[in-house]
Amino acid sequence: MKSFARLHLMVCCSLLLTACRIGVPAAEAITVTITSPANYATVALGQPAQIVVSATAGAGVSRIEMTIDGALVAVANNTDLTTSYQTTIYYTPLIQGPLNLVVRAYDKNNTVSAPVGLTLQSVMATRPALNTGTEAPGAKTATPTSAISATPIPGIAGPNGCDLNMQFIADVSVSDGTVIPFNGAFTKTWRVRNTGTCAWDSAYKLVFASGAQMGAPGSVSMNPVKPNEVTDISVPMKAPGSGSGPLSGEWRLAAPDNTIFGNKLTVVIALPAATTTPQPTTMPATATVNPTIEFKAGSTSVTKGSCTTLSWSTNNVAGVFFNDTGVTSPSSTDVCPTDTTTYTLKVNFNDGSSTVRQIVIAVTSGAIVYSFADNAPSAHWYNDLSEVLPYGGPDTDNRGFAMSRDGVALEDGSLQLKVIETHPRWVTGGNISGDFAVSNTLQSGDRFRTRIGFIQGATGRSVTVRVLFKGVIIGEVSKVYDGSLSNWDIDLSSFTGQTGTFTLQAVAIPSATQAWICWINPHIER
Repeated sequence: MKSFARLHLMVCCSLLLTACRIGVPAAEAITVTITSPANYATVALGQPAQIVVSATAGAGVSRIEMTIDGALVAVANNTDLTTSYQTTIYYTPLIQGPLNLVVRAYDKNNTVSAPVGLTLQSVMATRPALNTGTEAPGAKTATPTSAISATPIPGIAGPNGCDLNMQFIADVSVSDGTVIPFNGAFTKTWRVRNTGTCAWDSAYKLVFASGAQMGAPGSVSMNPVKPNEVTDISVPMKAPGSGSGPLSGEWRLAAPDNTIFGNKLTVVIALPAATTTPQPTTMPATATVNPTIEFKAGSTSVTKGSCTTLSWSTNNVAGVFFNDTGVTSPSSTDVCPTDTTTYTLKVNFNDGSSTVRQIVIAVTSGAIVYSFADNAPSAHWYNDLSEVLPYGGPDTDNRGFAMSRDGVALEDGSLQLKVIETHPRWVTGGNISGDFAVSNTLQSGDRFRTRIGFIQGATGRSVTVRVLFKGVIIGEVSKVYDGSLSNWDIDLSSFTGQTGTFTLQAVAIPSATQAWICWINPHIER
């Protein structure tokens, strides 16, 4: 009888435990979804694309990771560990063609979801075409990044009864959400307009107001800016050595008496995942049996303060590293060494072996004594009808325009710095000129140097460019769109002991159609 009672008790407990387990839900799966953009959507080369991603996890979403063609490009951390999490990831494509995008979500236990992917097409932003002397207004981007103006705000009283005001126009460099490497140096540039009646001079300053200062100075002095003129303001910054993003800082304009006025100017950067080592892009398999590698320099000797372009191209390889950083291929980069420097390209093959190619860039003692790119905003710009043109466009002005184009893709596919685009008046034979009052006394051996090239997309076009000194042509070349940049070097020794006005001129010969000609870092060096 006692044995039967014990058996009865065991059966009851077993049934009770089974009943308890019936009510326990199974562990929830981790899901991730790309809300936008759609598969096969097009994105603009050199402009930030927004990828909206959402995820769910019963244990709480920890982070979302995004890769492009196998390389980790962004990590969005959900510090609150909520079971549902949505975020917007910003990615700026730097090469044309298909981008294979994959996202994965992780829960707090580091369990990963199934990958979800799509393909985006990176294309050049549409630029205007020219038909019988007219160029489609509004068809091209006025600045390299977002050109959405800030909301105008009321001005305030300034010195001598004038009004103080400033309006933000665009982020010229480092658009919001740009990923900056740890300890990476960068320059943030805003484009603004003086919408008040007070003229600004060097007593006016851009001052740090709040947020993350990111290694920047507390203030920078302004260049002279008249009412209604447009100018670019640049501040050197540096990302921190560790931590997580995004980081944001706020800057304001201050009058000589420290009165703050105008729109707020902000900088917002993202940081890479601290625990993730960037991986090289996995190169697609090709029909080529043997791997090929090309690594070259525009010039292996530069003067101090000058730059040159390093480019590489590979086929049928597993991965490519430039100076130990994983990179896409083919691609290129500008380098501006201050001393003789060795640059390294490491290539991993599909069989696990690797090879290294090196280029030595020798630096000579020459130095830049005058930068036309730095002084372009204060130069006198006009066309062949003597109409005065504001620097900075707009680039829909059929009278012609001149503006900075830092970071735009040029005909050789590279992204360059200190670029001036000079578009002649939109008629055959029209021109645009910029007068620069150079006060530096020229010395024997001084040289004018620049590179000339078209913005990518101006296929088949030709423009004549000239350099004048005191109104006399001292150099002239015709540049044809051929997929490469042209070096230009003019000896100024015959003008030793002189000062005077240099003129940069672009002429619409044979026509003004897509005359998107650029001067890359024009300068006088010694």
